[in-house]
Amino acid sequence: MKKIIALVIFCSLVSVTSIFSQAENHLSIQYDMSFATGDMGSYISAGSFRGASAQYRYAVTDNILVGMDAAWNVFYEKKDYDSYTSGTQTLTGVQYRYQNQVPLLAAIDFVFMSEKKFQPYLGLGLGTMYSERSTQMGIWYVEENPWQFALKPEAGLMYNMATGSALKLGFKYYAGMGGDLGTQGYFTISLGFAFKF
Repeated sequence: MKKIIALVIFCSLVSVTSIFSQAENHLSIQYDMSFATGDMGSYISAGSFRGASAQYRYAVTDNILVGMDAAWNVFYEKKDYDSYTSGTQTLTGVQYRYQNQVPLLAAIDFVFMSEKKFQPYLGLGLGTMYSERSTQMGIWYVEENPWQFALKPEAGLMYNMATGSALKLGFKYYAGMGGDLGTQGYFTISLGFAFKF
């Protein structure tokens, strides 16, 4: 599963890069810390410190960038020894909960003060998100893995360090809608590097 997700992310970025190779491109790699909300937050209340994202952008103008996003966030929580009920079944034991989120989005960013060292920006992404939720309890294992429509607003700041590179701080909210799990949402704080080529 992990190899398939990594391959999809890599192929997405390579294909978009080849399409827009004639103009200024931006590629950023970021470390993600995430916090679930709503139904997903009820399922796993612990924050996730296992995440990464990659963003490719093509500069249409100095202020407007279009491209693609790919990310992978892993949520995990161990629940205490207790009785857990699902439908008409009740099991007693220690429960381990996992949820992987893999959004793949087309995105657009608007950059303010594009000629300055500090560049605030606002962005929006639309696409799909793969959710893999698994609950393990003794010998029992339940897994759900729907694809959902995804929406991602983002706000952030880039600091240009030198020609061709920048530090990037982003605040994102991912919302996956539809499928068996219902709405799955989480906030992400991303920190990483952006490279221009």
